[in-house]
Amino acid sequence: MSIKDIFNFQQNKTPTDFSVSLAFPLIWNGKAAEFTEVFVYEFFHKILTDCFNKAGDFPAEKQQALWDSVLIDTDAKAGLISILARGMLKRSAELYLVYDGGFVREASNEEKKKIDANPASNAGAKISFTNFKKATVLLVLASLAESLLVNAKAGLKISESVLLKINALRDKVSLLNSGGVIEQARAIERGLKEGKGALLDAADAVEMPVFNSEPMETALDILFGLMSMVSGMPKAYVSGILTGGLNNTGEGDAEAVDRGLAYYFNSIFKPVCDKLFKTNLIFKSSNWRKFAEIANFLPVLEGVGEDILPKEYKEKLIKELFS
Repeated sequence: MSIKDIFNFQQNKTPTDFSVSLAFPLIWNGKAAEFTEVFVYEFFHKILTDCFNKAGDFPAEKQQALWDSVLIDTDAKAGLISILARGMLKRSAELYLVYDGGFVREASNEEKKKIDANPASNAGAKISFTNFKKATVLLVLASLAESLLVNAKAGLKISESVLLKINALRDKVSLLNSGGVIEQARAIERGLKEGKGALLDAADAVEMPVFNSEPMETALDILFGLMSMVSGMPKAYVSGILTGGLNNTGEGDAEAVDRGLAYYFNSIFKPVCDKLFKTNLIFKSSNWRKFAEIANFLPVLEGVGEDILPKEYKEKLIKELFS
């Protein structure tokens, strides 16, 4: 809204809409940033990548099938992790995958028929994310986070401006003599930008708007908490902000991450990988305290005679402990 429009207020005889809209969508390089979908996709991608890091004895010769490739002459440019993350995001009803030539790709129509004819065969894997409803909820929450960032962008833009508060401006100035006032305002603006002084009335004021980020931070914290509840991952994992505190070792977050990843590992990552790669993956815990307790227990176990605890039971117990 220009200063000319402000002076026109008192001259306008007809009803007018004086509402002001401040919208600064998230644009990059002239295009919409697609923040919501990218946020949720990268979140799923991160979870599946960590599932791989938790997988014990993953065959080295088959790991290349998990990752994307930027080479244009590669047969498969999207790795299994990206394909699954995209399926989770879109809640794909039917996703047919085959492992071919060291890469994972979507099956052809002929291959789909073979998989449907005998799902238990080694022809490929048929996956459905229809009931993966948490993806929809996460998209809604991510869209709210995007709205907060849009508002933050508007606040940052406003904080770059200079407010000239002229006392009783509309009462003292009419449309006829507004030209001189406009030129004075522009002169004050130029002077302030150059670090010079400005001549104002005692009741006038020059202000730099300050963007208050606290309400946005509070709202984001609530959204991250909801995302944590829906996804099953700790809030620090969702936000990327480590839990602070002098006595905080991060052990609690590590255990919470293990609990959250176990769901995605056992329901998505392991079944698909076992089907495509003929593996039998095992989830590795990062609970170092558990391993320390086991290390103290092993000498005691070794000291128990075989007449009390036979050797085969000891071996079975050790396997269970290390799962």
